[in-house]
Amino acid sequence: MNATPRRTSLGERGPSVKAWQEFLVSKGYDLGKPDGIHGARTEAASVDFESKARGKIAYTSEQKRAIDSVLSIFETGRLPSAASYSTCTVLKDGAGISYGKHQCTDRAGSLDLVCKRYIELGGAESAKLSAFLPQLSSNESAKVNPAGPFPGWLKDLITLLKKIGSEPVMQQAQDEVFDRVYFEPAVLRANDFGLLTALSLLVLYDTCIHSGPARVMAHASQLLPATPSKGGDEKIWVREYVSERRAWLSRSSNELVRKTVYRPNALLKLIEQGNWDLRMPFTCCGKTVV
Repeated sequence: MNATPRRTSLGERGPSVKAWQEFLVSKGYDLGKPDGIHGARTEAASVDFESKARGKIAYTSEQKRAIDSVLSIFETGRLPSAASYSTCTVLKDGAGISYGKHQCTDRAGSLDLVCKRYIELGGAESAKLSAFLPQLSSNESAKVNPAGPFPGWLKDLITLLKKIGSEPVMQQAQDEVFDRVYFEPAVLRANDFGLLTALSLLVLYDTCIHSGPARVMAHASQLLPATPSKGGDEKIWVREYVSERRAWLSRSSNELVRKTVYRPNALLKLIEQGNWDLRMPFTCCGKTVV
């Protein structure tokens, strides 16, 4: 039996890379003709192969970027950019202020966490932002009429949040909070279910951000197909999961929630396209993720 060739690294070139690429092709990975150059495509296949060998989900930095890009499109209608960290509005569904790249909200408590982390990191406007923590802790922005007029303190807070969204410290605070509160729980659930692909992780992450991490198990409990960890097929299970989530959203008594079926619709389209590795470029909701 031939030994498994050495796993090469991103940027490496030569015969060892070609041998590793030939091995990956023999395992079913579509790399084209092995060329001895370890680029992003070879790295994605390498990470996927290793994750399956360990039985734990893994993802490249490019796949994480693709996941974040899709969530930004879902939440703000735009690809992530420096400007998206400053996006701020008052939602019509009673969630109060919605802010940042992934739209953390007052009612959910994620806005509180982002503001507190910004203060802990020593943001330039920490003193000013600290003055609004009492209103945030009691979800005061969720109690105002979203159609306005807004009280003075709320206008001032929105102005401040838009201003500090351009600060690297605020951007760091947003990224850290969303990774800790939503992305890491999605990774844990993916491992519990035996999921291994980037698209599967995106599906769970979207649920965590949109409805909270607890909703993942609520949807999973309604499914007949077995999870991969119990011998089921990952692609079948994930397709059924997204279909169940779409049905749940469409049954909501809240019209605004019903309208968010565009999210599972977009995920189902990626599933139909077979883009389980989230290979870029691809299109989501009319935006090209590159």
